[in-house]
Amino acid sequence: MTQSTEVSIPKCFNYFRAIDTPMGQSIKWKMERTAKSHLDIPDEMATAFGRAMNTGDRLGDAYIDAAFASPTGKARARKDVEEALSHGIDSVKDPSPELLALFEQLNTDPEWVDWNKVEHGAEVFRRYGSELYPYFGMMTFNAYGLETIATPLAMTGAYTGGSAFGRFLETSRLWTDTTEPGAMRPGGVGRRSAVMVRVLHSIIRHTLLPHPEWDRDRLGVPISQFGMLGTLLLSSFAPGQQLKLLGYLPTDDDILAMMHHWHYVGYLMGLEPPCYPETMVEAFQVGLLQALSEVPNIGEDSHKLCHSFMDTYLPAEDARGLRRVYGKLRYKAGLGHARFYLGAGGYQATGLPDPGLWQYTPLARFIPNLVRETLRRKVPGVAGWIDQRHRRTRHEWLNTHLEGGEAKFAPVDKLTR
Repeated sequence: MTQSTEVSIPKCFNYFRAIDTPMGQSIKWKMERTAKSHLDIPDEMATAFGRAMNTGDRLGDAYIDAAFASPTGKARARKDVEEALSHGIDSVKDPSPELLALFEQLNTDPEWVDWNKVEHGAEVFRRYGSELYPYFGMMTFNAYGLETIATPLAMTGAYTGGSAFGRFLETSRLWTDTTEPGAMRPGGVGRRSAVMVRVLHSIIRHTLLPHPEWDRDRLGVPISQFGMLGTLLLSSFAPGQQLKLLGYLPTDDDILAMMHHWHYVGYLMGLEPPCYPETMVEAFQVGLLQALSEVPNIGEDSHKLCHSFMDTYLPAEDARGLRRVYGKLRYKAGLGHARFYLGAGGYQATGLPDPGLWQYTPLARFIPNLVRETLRRKVPGVAGWIDQRHRRTRHEWLNTHLEGGEAKFAPVDKLTR
């Protein structure tokens, strides 16, 4: 692990206070049963991840801070990045030293990257098709109870009110772009999306850090290194484990490849964690750190975020007849999926209505998924057919819901408070 010891640990970092409590030991024991291994975390590792809560994107933040300090830099910031991505850094007129440093990193492959694993991980991700996206949206509900996550989202309005589904669709665009074949290579669509989201995150940090409502001493940095790592594992390790309940059959090598793929995506997005898990046990260790990192603070912001997402499943106000009936059924099924994924305690914290028997809705997909997975593994040619079909349906789903099929990855014009 390499990290400056001058960075302070935010007061909200709760791991050392929680690990020896009955609750902490219970969570650890349950995770150890699943991991089939002890998950003892060295104090040095926990301390480093605590500091990671107070660390942002070194190069991306430096570029945005410098650009926004210039009278014309704010207007050029995103355009210069787009130009450099499309035509190379040499095509940018009078690039700043910070932009040159940023693209030197982007254009240099890290020593650890294995491109075969990157492509394998992207293919594993595609096996889940568009069904994976609502799963991600609902699994994020757990994070909405954490101030370090809920406060930036609530202040920017990114996932509240009418913008909730639009922002979710843009994130779905990122997941799709970054997992297309060859998408992470120079000139690839996934590479562009990852870098533009990186710029968006740096703009959010630049905007929120000086805001009087953001207490850095207590909360650390918005969209921190620790938070980014958790998001990447939510995109790889988490579905690889949990969606086995729905009939999927990923091997450990499949899940590790998916984690490796998202490690490289994270590299392009400014991820520089103290360490990145390379084994299943290490992934469980980071998962335990995540689970005990912060005391949940369930409040108005977290409930608004959960309801804003789920309300997108409701029928339109002007819907009548079968459209209205279908919309209500879709909403109840959505509640059922959220209850199934989050469990009783996690779901209760959302403040959403009790879904009743709808909580078992996801199990209806177990047999179809298991049959498809078995054929994929046993019958030559089926894996390729599934991959093509899922690639097509993902794009069709996005083109139907996302205006123009493209994401802007643009910051909000004005904070909500």
